[in-house]
Amino acid sequence: MDGAEIRARRKALKMSQAEFGQALGLTGDFIGRLERGTATIEPRTEAAIRALKPAPLRRTPQLHDPVERIIEKALIEAGIDFTTDDGGGNDSRLDFYLPGFDIAIEVKRFYSSRTGEQMARAPNVIVAQGITAVNFLAAALRSGDFFHFLHAGR
Repeated sequence: MDGAEIRARRKALKMSQAEFGQALGLTGDFIGRLERGTATIEPRTEAAIRALKPAPLRRTPQLHDPVERIIEKALIEAGIDFTTDDGGGNDSRLDFYLPGFDIAIEVKRFYSSRTGEQMARAPNVIVAQGITAVNFLAAALRSGDFFHFLHAGR
């Protein structure tokens, strides 16, 4: 973990340096030093940072499709803001759109010949096909460690 990842995690949690520091039992000034790379990131600090998770969203699941509902519940529990295609909620017409990450998610119980056409609707698409893949994606979303994957790709 480096200062840029700490900053990315703090921003994803929508916290100021002072709020982030308070959640970790540190000062906001020290968080700034960690982000700038002028303070050493101790293993216990890194573990505490990785353990921080967003608060769940204040919404209740609305989707009727049971497979889509698995992902909807995981997004709510993980505190990840999203829109759905239910009622035309997102331009790509894919099942979910995560505006904070510019990622769309399409959920499929089985293979569909429409999958290729659907994937072409958005530049960044995750397709979860099959109940095992959907449950895996839901568990990954709930884990909160998606911050690492987003940071690694930049």
